Amino acid sequence: MYVGISVGKAKQNLSFTSAAAAAIHDPDVTTMSLFVGMDLNETFAIEGFYANHGKSTFRGITDTVKLSTMGIAAKAGTDLTDDFRAFVKVGYHSWKSESDTKDDSTDVLYGIGVEYKLTETIAVVTGYDRVTYGTSNVTDMSIGIKYRL
Repeated sequence: MYVGISVGKAKQNLSFTSAAAAAIHDPDVTTMSLFVGMDLNETFAIEGFYANHGKSTFRGITDTVKLSTMGIAAKAGTDLTDDFRAFVKVGYHSWKSESDTKDDSTDVLYGIGVEYKLTETIAVVTGYDRVTYGTSNVTDMSIGIKYRL
């Protein structure tokens, strides 16, 4: 088993009904994720996660859009060297959006990444995830630490 935490910079690619809202939306946010996983064998793992995909703002007004999610993903990876490992993942998540109104649903996500093993129990992980929120999505570049139990 393993646990980890990551932080990142993301872009909330939101779809708006108003062109004016889209024009003043600042989509760049800071993200934070917590994850726990289990290696099934040398190639495959399953991972549960919670991600806060930030609170974006609108220039000139106080409205915000806050996105968060939790879910599960299947990961497939391969060792590139003794210390580097590349992976891909695909998953399903339950999301929540909060602004003037609240919305929630379930959707898909996918991502790629690499990890660098510092010790037998600690690795640095970096990744790119695309998380779907209905007709919108978040693209997240993150870096974090993973600890094997």
